[in-house]
Amino acid sequence: MGTNNLTKSKSVVTLEAAEQLIDRAFAHAKKLGKSVCIAVVDDGGFLIAFRRMDDTNPAAGQIAIDKAYTAAVSHIATHKWQEIMQNDEPLRIGVPGVVHRMITYGGGQPIVVDGQIIGGIGSSGAHWTGDTEIGTEALKLFSEAK
Repeated sequence: MGTNNLTKSKSVVTLEAAEQLIDRAFAHAKKLGKSVCIAVVDDGGFLIAFRRMDDTNPAAGQIAIDKAYTAAVSHIATHKWQEIMQNDEPLRIGVPGVVHRMITYGGGQPIVVDGQIIGGIGSSGAHWTGDTEIGTEALKLFSEAK
């Protein structure tokens, strides 16, 4: 804890880490034959880095950013939100279109280091299952760094 328990230290996603995540995501997307946009945000959902492959639909850009945002601020991967919505009628009716920037299908994942959410990564352009796989592969950066 920080001074007089009024503050605490926290890890943050660096620009270097964000760029490495994007590099890894792009490498995996190419291996899968997919064209995607990748976004990395901090724990408040603010954009750190973004990149779009040449042939990716431009609309996928905002979706990738919003997937990363959803994962970072809700602390729940977007594919998990999809599962939650399937079993919760009030959320399924009330959330879409009401909760700003909320994405409820796969492709956004929290970035977790030492049990702490430090940001989010979002992938868009493939099917949501491919987007999730691409993000999962990129996030191995942090487990391999230990």
